Amino acid sequence: MINFARLLDLNFWFAFRPVAPSDRTVIILAVFFAIFLALAIVCGVSAKAKKQNPPLVKLLRKLKKMFSTMGLIGFVVLFFSYEQIYLLGSRFWFLFWFIGLIVWVIFIVLYAIRKMPKEKDELEKKQKYLKYLV
Repeated sequence: MINFARLLDLNFWFAFRPVAPSDRTVIILAVFFAIFLALAIVCGVSAKAKKQNPPLVKLLRKLKKMFSTMGLIGFVVLFFSYEQIYLLGSRFWFLFWFIGLIVWVIFIVLYAIRKMPKEKDELEKKQKYLKYLV
């Protein structure tokens, strides 16, 4: 059974010699990070298929970069944790990974809300302008 009160304990997160994660935890995290890498591949393929819409391609490339980076970093942190390496295997790296993911998602959402509509409007104006030149 999972003890959620333990997640609020600072000694749990910042212990320099943590206990190795259980096999179930390793499998769950490995699947989670593999899903991130699969999503990176899907975003990359989708970006190549949507070349007519540059703002959407830019958003998909940002997502691809986030998913691939966070998936790889997640696997590295999981490896160090599994091997119980003294400082690099500490649990606080997962906490930093999660905080980094949240910050990155916030920046992507802000791009999608603020900048993407402006870029889409500029693209439409440019296409209307070029329609009359050709």
